[in-house]
Amino acid sequence: MSTVESDSHIWNLVYLQKLLEEHGGLVRNLGSCTPVPEVLRGIEEHRPDLLVVSSINGHGHHGARLLMTELRRRGVELPCVVGGKLTTSESDNDRVRRDLIAQGWADVFTGEEAVPRFRDFLHRGRQHGFAAWQPPSAPVPPWDNQELMIAGAV
Repeated sequence: MSTVESDSHIWNLVYLQKLLEEHGGLVRNLGSCTPVPEVLRGIEEHRPDLLVVSSINGHGHHGARLLMTELRRRGVELPCVVGGKLTTSESDNDRVRRDLIAQGWADVFTGEEAVPRFRDFLHRGRQHGFAAWQPPSAPVPPWDNQELMIAGAV
């Protein structure tokens, strides 16, 4: 697990490490401000079942996109999840979630339901494998709905 390169916070990683360990996970915590090459090296050396990325500085969306782009460019096929405060505006959480899932993240955990949903993800992942996870779709507000915009309803 790691943060994105721009995030220096560590308390979220400590919390997540404890949560993962409580659910039976063996955790390799790469620390804060994790450069993408260090995440790639950690994956190569430790061959994890899951990559967990946390960010709370409000810029995690950008960092998560950069990390997933590099993972895909190198052909890394590993279930990856990201969560925390990924944008500076809570109203963007659903849009960010849709974007990151479309990019290849297995799920994105934000908002008040993040921790309960993540616990459910861990429970089901242990039962069926993390790659089998199907994330629930994020709601599309009317102002982001292309069909409504084309029809002139918004």
